[in-house]
Amino acid sequence: MTDPDRPQPAPYVLDSAARADLEFDRLRTIEQVYDPGTEEILTRVKPAPGWSCLEVGAGAGSIARLLASLAGETGRVVATDTDPRFLRNIAHPGVEVIEHDITAGPLPPGSWDLIHARSVLEHLPDPESVLARLIPSLAPHGQLFAEAIDVSRETLAIAAEHAPDRRAATAFLEFATAVHRLMTLAGAHPELGSTLPVLLAAQGLEGITHQRRHPLVSGGERGFYALSLARLAPSFQDHGLLDTADDRLSSLFDDPSMVFPALPIGAAHGHTPAVGRRQRRT
Repeated sequence: MTDPDRPQPAPYVLDSAARADLEFDRLRTIEQVYDPGTEEILTRVKPAPGWSCLEVGAGAGSIARLLASLAGETGRVVATDTDPRFLRNIAHPGVEVIEHDITAGPLPPGSWDLIHARSVLEHLPDPESVLARLIPSLAPHGQLFAEAIDVSRETLAIAAEHAPDRRAATAFLEFATAVHRLMTLAGAHPELGSTLPVLLAAQGLEGITHQRRHPLVSGGERGFYALSLARLAPSFQDHGLLDTADDRLSSLFDDPSMVFPALPIGAAHGHTPAVGRRQRRT
């Protein structure tokens, strides 16, 4: 039962009520920024023909399509999302699309060789319990690959050093700090990218690797930051986190000559034991 005296989390930071064209463009910019790093790690994971792969929170579907090409005709790729509208017309016959809430509904049945989730776990109230649901569904030596935003103070400082000038660094830090505060208010976990290896180890995974990425992005009216600011502006304004009536940030983010650090992301990968499964440590 919900405690009426306890402050309740605000709604999901990025709900699904956005205009379809703007939201699709935003998801595509996320793919452009973060897919190269995801693909580089997948080359080390080496998904093979015949693998069964679960893509959690598939967004606009780029990684689901990649996994389908790697798993081939003998493999299986299931792409899930609570808002699968941008997956319905996914251009790959090897991808099965399911509308699914990973925190509530039963997992799609299967013994998965690979489960991948990017920019999902950090938005959930209890990412550890979600991992505890996902990992037992892995096959022996099954791979779990999770990526989550990391806007901790330390990581933001490192990312700001990659900015080409002070204006870009200041705008990045202002926006990222507001994101951190908004996610915290929503009951989300804005620093999860730093702690993923610990969470995977606690679930008994082995061979854990961790990587932090600090990609750079160009400005532009349909760019990463312009679209993100447009999506988050009402929430920023409602909570007094950012004065979106001041067009200084939007002018910078709309400028195609500007280059900014993207929001940093942490990626962790591990696998279950080759035979049997290790029990969760307590």
